[in-house]
Amino acid sequence: MRAAVLYKALDMRVEELPEPRPATGEALVRVKSVGICGSDFHYWKNGRVGSYVVEAPLILGHELSGVVEELGPGPSSFAAGDRVVVEPGVPCRRCAYCKQGRYNLCGEMRFMATPPVNGAFAEYVAVPQDFLHRLPERMTFEEGAMVEPLAVGIHAAKRAPITLGATVAVMGAGPIGLLAGEAARASGAGEVYVVDIDPWRLEKAKGAGASRVLNPLEEDVVEALRDFTGGEGVDVAIEASGSAVAMAQALEAVKRGGSVVLIGLYAERTVPAPLLGVIERELDIKGVFRYANVFPAAVQAINSGRVNVGRLITHRLPLEEVERGFRLIDAKRENVLKILVLP
Repeated sequence: MRAAVLYKALDMRVEELPEPRPATGEALVRVKSVGICGSDFHYWKNGRVGSYVVEAPLILGHELSGVVEELGPGPSSFAAGDRVVVEPGVPCRRCAYCKQGRYNLCGEMRFMATPPVNGAFAEYVAVPQDFLHRLPERMTFEEGAMVEPLAVGIHAAKRAPITLGATVAVMGAGPIGLLAGEAARASGAGEVYVVDIDPWRLEKAKGAGASRVLNPLEEDVVEALRDFTGGEGVDVAIEASGSAVAMAQALEAVKRGGSVVLIGLYAERTVPAPLLGVIERELDIKGVFRYANVFPAAVQAINSGRVNVGRLITHRLPLEEVERGFRLIDAKRENVLKILVLP
C-alpha cells in the first residue's frame, strides 16, 4: 500500500509499505478521507510536539473515515463494506481512568500519529473494532473525517459545562475554535463570540453563526466582551488559539464564578497568567486533552445538520500531494482551514 512516511522534520516521503493485517478484534479499514491536524503540522515542521519526538519513521494523520475491508479473528458487529469513522485513541481499558470513563487520560493510551504509533496517511489501517463508529448513510466520508476535531469541541463544551442560554467567547478561529463554537451552540449557548486576528477567519466564524466577531488588533477584546454582557463578562471562555495573550484575555473576560476552558497548546510549558483575578473572582480553569465518550454525539450532530463541518474544508489533496498540504499551512499565503487528504 502507499503511505506518507515522516522521517524527520520537513522530510516526508510517499512510499510503498506492506499492507497491515487485522489481528483478533481488529478491522482493516480502507482510508477514504483524513484531515491534517495542527499536531500533524508540528510533527512535520519541528519533528516533535512537546515531549513526543519523531525518533523513527512515522505515518501521520488521525482524523479519518473509511470502509471496512476485512475483519480479524473473533466475533464482530461489523462487516466488510461498512462505512466507519475511526476513533484514533485506544486506551488500556483496565486502569482507574478507563473504568471511570476518562480514558483520554489513560497512561497507556496509544494514539494514532503520536510516536511511536502510526497514523492514517495511508491506503489502509488496522484498528480495534471497538473504536469504530458507523458512518450514517447521509454523511460523506469528508464529514466523517471531521468527526474527530468536532469531538474536541464537544468535549470542551462538556468540560465547561455550557448550559442553556450561556454566553461563550471562543479565542481562536481555527478549525478547533470554530468547531468549539459550533459545539457551544449545539449545547444551548445563547451567544457565541469569536476572537481572532485573521479577518478571513472571522468571516468564516460569522458564516458559522457567531453572534459577533472581534479582532484584538482593532479593539480591546476584554472590554468589548464585558460590554456585550452588561459589564459582567461571559459565562465561559474557550481558549483554542495556543496564544498566551489570548489565554490571559480569556481569564479577564469571564464573569465572576465563570469557567475558562483551555484547548490550545502553548509553545512554552510555562506561560504568564493573571491568577490573582482567578482567585478573586473564583474562576474555574479546565484543561481539555482530546476527548472521551463523545464520538457518537459528534456523529449525530453532523448527521442531524446541527453542525455544518463542510464549510471548514478548504483544500482536498491526493495522498501523493500530502506534503503540499503541510507547505500550504506553513507558507500562510493562502486561506487555509481544514485540508483533507483523500487516499
